[in-house]
Amino acid sequence: MKRVFVSYSRHDVESITHLTRDLQAVGLDTWHDNSLTGGQRWWDSILENIRQCDVFIFALSQSSSDSEACRSELSYVVRLGKAILPVLVADGMSTNLLPHPFRDLQCTDYRRRDREATFALVKAVYSAPPTPPLPAVLPEPPPVPGSYLGTLLERVDSAEPLNAQDQAGLLFDLETRLRDGSSQPEVRDLLLKMKRRDDLLAKIAARIDHILQTNDDQTAARAFTASISSHPDRDPQVNAPSTSCDKVVPEPEITRIEIPLRSAQQSGSAHPNCKSRRYKCKATDRDRIVDELKNWLDVQQFASQQMNTEEGAILLQVRKRGKWRPFVGMATALNVVLQHSDSTLMVEVGEGKWIDKAAVGAVSLLVIMPLAFPLLVAAGFGVTEQWKMPNKILDFISTRLVS
Repeated sequence: MKRVFVSYSRHDVESITHLTRDLQAVGLDTWHDNSLTGGQRWWDSILENIRQCDVFIFALSQSSSDSEACRSELSYVVRLGKAILPVLVADGMSTNLLPHPFRDLQCTDYRRRDREATFALVKAVYSAPPTPPLPAVLPEPPPVPGSYLGTLLERVDSAEPLNAQDQAGLLFDLETRLRDGSSQPEVRDLLLKMKRRDDLLAKIAARIDHILQTNDDQTAARAFTASISSHPDRDPQVNAPSTSCDKVVPEPEITRIEIPLRSAQQSGSAHPNCKSRRYKCKATDRDRIVDELKNWLDVQQFASQQMNTEEGAILLQVRKRGKWRPFVGMATALNVVLQHSDSTLMVEVGEGKWIDKAAVGAVSLLVIMPLAFPLLVAAGFGVTEQWKMPNKILDFISTRLVS
């Protein structure tokens, strides 16, 4: 069985997923780097798999041509004398202007990923010349490419304290990698790892949350747009996020009921239409958590107002600046109720009516919330954002307290 190594850019991961499946379907042993890159040991594993392969596939695209890692892998293969098979996986490359060593090699076109392209790919692999034995003295292995994330992973996992300058520099490097589109899932994992550092500054944590939300919203917006484009006959108003059973429903009428939060807290369970979570927390920490939450919400472009309830709880009302108003109206908000009792902080998040703060001195525990949670309305970007926000609020508090 021929062993195939696939060198590619993560910008082309969709094409590579199809390519490897097609090769494996005909019994070819195919290997490609599909895990978080982690420095020298992972690079050593890649080089070892290159030495063991019979055919080296270079997935040709502008991204792979610009990739330092792909170029390093290719240079090592050339020095080993392995069979090289260039496979075109993306537009934008001129096969007449390919550099060495591709200039004298037959290029296989896999851009359409159809049956004909698959047959041509499999035929090219089986027609590749036999690989010669490894040289008696192996060539010097190339160093770990600077484009790999190993050094960033080591900095994130460092046991040494990171001062404000170190944290800001690390965050800048991660944000730059995320913005240029390279290794987005891995960079996101590193940002989440960084959030779990004990010495992380609040302003850095807020910036990480903003970066992650922006990235999630952009991904969701692209997915929503792609869904509408692929089904132009569908009514966009029916494409709002579905209920937990994945049943797509049209926009419902919003029925509001009064939920007595006092009884919910006394019974130890939240109303089923609310998101809730309990944390170990000192009474003196609650105000700090509220202040940090308000600062974080401000970074996320949310307006908030704080009020005290008759039972000593804090009611924080949250509303998106601008984006939700055309869809849900000025009267709708997210209510975040924080109640401390017996070293426990109970946090409940639900939709409710925006209360005119100037008109009340204290807020009753009868907070108005809708039957349906989250609110299903037409539109893609704003709805997706609102749909995720309750869990994001609870997750943010989790980073500040022990659940």
